[in-house]
Amino acid sequence: MYGEILNEKDLPMDQLREIGLVKGEEILLDRRDIHALLSGSRTNLIRLENIFRSGVEIKEMDVKLSLSRDSLGHPDLLVHPVYKQAITPSFISSNEADQLLTGLKANVVKSLERGGMQRDMLIEYDWNTREFVITDTSKIQAPLEINGLPLTPYQKDRYLSGRQIELPDGSMVQASGTAPEGFRSNRMALVVSLLMDGGISYLLYQGLNALIDKQGETMQEKSLGKAYSKALARFEKPAAGGHTHLVERVDSVEAISGKNEQQRSYGRSGFSR
Repeated sequence: MYGEILNEKDLPMDQLREIGLVKGEEILLDRRDIHALLSGSRTNLIRLENIFRSGVEIKEMDVKLSLSRDSLGHPDLLVHPVYKQAITPSFISSNEADQLLTGLKANVVKSLERGGMQRDMLIEYDWNTREFVITDTSKIQAPLEINGLPLTPYQKDRYLSGRQIELPDGSMVQASGTAPEGFRSNRMALVVSLLMDGGISYLLYQGLNALIDKQGETMQEKSLGKAYSKALARFEKPAAGGHTHLVERVDSVEAISGKNEQQRSYGRSGFSR
C-alpha cells in the first residue's frame, strides 16, 4: 500500500490521450487502475489498440502502466509491455531468480545503492509482463487497520519488509509492487485504513490479487468474515473526520470472485512516454 501520492488532476492527460486512454476529458480506465496510478502502483494489464509511436503503428499491445516523476517533479507515464523473456537483474542469484520465477518465493529483499544511499529494495517477478519488478521499501506505507483490526508495530515492520502478516480474523496481506493495490491478500475484499493527507482514510478494496504460498500456488478464501462486515458498515458510515475512498465496488462474493479470476487469466523498467 502506498496511500495516494497524486491527485487525479495531476494525471498526465496528454500522455494518456496519446495511447488512446482519454476521450474528451474522460479517462478510459477502470477506477481501480486510476487508483493504482495515483498511489504509485502498476495497473492491471490494459490492451492498447491502434497506437502510433515514433512513426510505427501498433495494432494492439498488452501493457501495464505506472507513474514516476521527471527531473522537474512532473508525473511521467511509464508503459510496461509484456516481454518475451525475463532478464534477471545482476544483483540477485540464479537460485533467487528461479525461486521468484517458480513462485517458491514471493519476493527477495536486497540492500542496493540508490542516489549514494543504501536502500532496501523489494524484488518480485511479474508473471503478466515477464519482468522483475523493483520497489523501494521506503515508499511502502503500512496500514493502520485492516477490517477494523489495528496492526501492531511488529506487524507493520514485517509488512514494510515484504513479509506476510496475519490479523486475528485470519486475513493475511503482503506488500507487492506487482499488484494494483500495492499488496496481495488471502481475502478477496478488505477495508483498510491509511494515514493520507494528514487524516485517516478508509479504503474499500474488492477483487484483490491472491497471495502466493510456498508451493507457488494462489492462496485465497471466498469467506470475507465478520470483521470485514463490521468494517464495511463503518466504511459506509464513517466517524466524524474520517474519509472514505471506494477503489472498486461489486455487490456480491461471486462478483468479487469473478474479478479475481479475470486477473489470473492473464496468467526491466518501463519506457517513458
